[in-house]
Amino acid sequence: MSENCCYSFHDLFFAANGRSWTEEERLSFSALSQDDRNIEVRRLVAATGNRWTSEDRQWHDGVTYTAFWKVGTPSSATHP
Repeated sequence: MSENCCYSFHDLFFAANGRSWTEEERLSFSALSQDDRNIEVRRLVAATGNRWTSEDRQWHDGVTYTAFWKVGTPSSATHP
């Protein structure tokens, strides 16, 4: 498992908003399509003030996922 899998969507939400998400917010996020989820992840990353970063990755299932992690944390984004 790559290091950027160590963070949950809730971790990113908390970093962006300074609070835990409500159950309604969690359910709303869970109901998003993958494309809309990627858009929301990029919005949340931007809201962290450059403390987090993201990168779109095409998975072996052909779907693009937006990976995210804290800046300064080792990531598979820096391919050896």
